[in-house]
Amino acid sequence: MSEDELFSNKAPNVYEIYSKILDLLKEIGPFEIELKKTSIHLLNKSSFGGVHPKKKWLDFNLVSNHHIEHEKITKIEQVSKNRFHNNFRFDSVDDLNQEFLILLKQSYQLMG
Repeated sequence: MSEDELFSNKAPNVYEIYSKILDLLKEIGPFEIELKKTSIHLLNKSSFGGVHPKKKWLDFNLVSNHHIEHEKITKIEQVSKNRFHNNFRFDSVDDLNQEFLILLKQSYQLMG
C-alpha cells in the first residue's frame, strides 16, 4: 500500500491535514513513516502516532502516558498502565492548533 493509494478517493482536506501534521513534526525532530494496509504509523523509535484516512476526515491516534482532554478526541483507549491511545478526528488543517502541537511533541518525546 502506498501513501497515494491510502489517500485516493478521499476528500482533498484529508491529505492536507496529514501533510500539515508531517510539517509540524519536521519542526520537532526526525521520525520515520511506516505504511500499513489501512493506516500510517509515525515512529520515533516506537510508534507515537497513527494516521487513519477516512472519506472526509482524518483520524489521528496519539500515544500518551495520561488521559487527554481535548474537544477533537472521539475515543480514548487505555492500552496499559501508563499508555493511552487518544483518537483525534480532524476535519480541517485549522483543527491543528497550538494545543495539539504541544501534545504531538509530548508524544514524540515519550516514545523516543
